[in-house]
Amino acid sequence: MSTTRHRAAAILRHAGWDLAPPPVVWSPRLTRCAGLFVIEKDSRGVWRPEIRLSIPLLRRRDWPWPLEVCGMRCHDAETVQRRILEHELIHFALWAQQKDWGHTEEFRRLAFERFGHQSITHGIGDDDSA
Repeated sequence: MSTTRHRAAAILRHAGWDLAPPPVVWSPRLTRCAGLFVIEKDSRGVWRPEIRLSIPLLRRRDWPWPLEVCGMRCHDAETVQRRILEHELIHFALWAQQKDWGHTEEFRRLAFERFGHQSITHGIGDDDSA
């Protein structure tokens, strides 16, 4: 059985990034957006990246299909989750390269070139913080 972190590793490889994925956690409290890339200091003061995925939003089964996510039509929950994970992994890859990891022109270019995304927002929840 494939874990979300294994799927993240496969997405990174497919995109041409030689990076180990950050921890990917499912959050029951994340309700305003479907996914979030965060960096927090650990107990030793070292900055650690993490991807958080929303249980309430991404494990829903009653979406009005097809659903547009990152500007792409999705026909099932697995594809929705993949698009969100791809989006958050772009943030991670830019951060790992010590670049601006926000929704920049480079982010837009990578989203389109690596994954075919037509939008730099998720389209699920409140994308202002995604």
